[in-house]
Parts: sequence; C-alpha cells; structure tokens
Amino acid sequence: MQSSLGHSLFEMLFSRQPRTFLNMLVEQWEDTEEEVKDLLTYTRDLRENLNTVWEEAHTALRAAQQKQKQSYDTHSAVRTLAVGDKALVLLPSTDNTLLARWQGPFEVTAQINPTTYKLSMSQNGGREQIYHINLLKKWIEPTDGQTIHYVTAEAIYLLDWAAVQGQACFEVAVAMLKLIL
Repeated sequence: MQSSLGHSLFEMLFSRQPRTFLNMLVEQWEDTEEEVKDLLTYTRDLRENLNTVWEEAHTALRAAQQKQKQSYDTHSAVRTLAVGDKALVLLPSTDNTLLARWQGPFEVTAQINPTTYKLSMSQNGGREQIYHINLLKKWIEPTDGQTIHYVTAEAIYLLDWAAVQGQACFEVAVAMLKLIL
C-alpha cells in the first residue's frame, strides 16, 4: 500500500487486490468458483470501484500533502536578501562536480521574485547570474580582529585568538583550516 494514497497502485489501476500464489492455492483448496458477471455489469462495477478508490486516494493524498507541508513549514524560515547585500553562493567545485563549496561574496543586483536573485559574479559588476535563495547565504562582514573562513555548508568563525587564547592557539587554528580548505 502506498502510504500517502491509502491504496496500492495495483488496486488503483485494476480495482482489486492482486492475486498472490497463496490466494490461488486457497481458491483451489476451497474449490470456490468466481462469480461470473456479464460484460455490462462488470464494466459498471469496475467503473464505480475505480471512481471510489480514486476519490479516496485523492482525499488521502491531499491530507498527506498538507501534513508534509505543515511539517516542512515548522522547520523552515523565510529568507530574503536586499539589493546591495552581499551573498555567498553554493557552487560546484572545479575539481569535483559532486562537491559544492560556498564561494563569494557576490553583490545582489536585483530580486527577480521572492525566491530568485540576480548576483553580480565579478568584483567590477560584469557578468550577472540568477540563483535561487536555497543556493545563497547572506554574507556577514567581519568586524575588526575577526577572520571568517567558510568551509562547505558551515561557517567557522575564528575570533581574535591572539588576544583571547594567545598566538599559539591562533597558529594551530590557521593550520587546521589550511588542512580543511
């Protein structure tokens, strides 16, 4: 049975449950004969059964979609960028197309609709590209004494380790980032 439809696809197509090997054995053991219907009765019953199954499936599918939407909406937030903001773009790596990295920052030049933005892909405002908001992350300018490194999807913030932990901790953190990057 398909969980969001409430019926198996076989049942939705043929208006009956599939006959398994066990069903055929039981029919043979019990020596039951199937009821013979004339063609008109069979097609009328088939049409009624199919309509009933399809209506039930549509109702179950709408309920399942609503439940999935509510589940998605509880964990999602509306993200927007303004024209002039800077954003990172999740782009495939040049070495491996299955590996994506955050690249940028690039300036947002236009909002095409609530979910797509046009970004200037060069520093001097040359080539422009359109991206969906799911591929964008707002760039936060580092404050004084703060260095920001972006590794895949996570942002690793290194505060001024020289002032907080000492110069040795800062050098270790930079060496670790060089290994990761």
